[in-house]
Amino acid sequence: MSATLTIRGLDLEVKQKLRVQAATNGRAMEAEAREILARAVLKTKGNPPAPVTQRKLPKSVCGTVRGIWKGRMSTDEIMKLTRGE
Repeated sequence: MSATLTIRGLDLEVKQKLRVQAATNGRAMEAEAREILARAVLKTKGNPPAPVTQRKLPKSVCGTVRGIWKGRMSTDEIMKLTRGE
């Protein structure tokens, strides 16, 4: 079973950084937010959360994404760019 969560009043800078982080990790922004929330609330004292498998991209790609983002590209466009499509 899954639930829906709406987050209002999210700072624009936080949203943009989440979008870049999601693209860097090869995920959609919503999937990245789910991962962050799950890791934050499911970790227990003394038991660190399970490591997340992340695909590391070359710094040149990350820099390109950050440099051209400026509110113009959609998450899908960033995902295509990071995949080299």
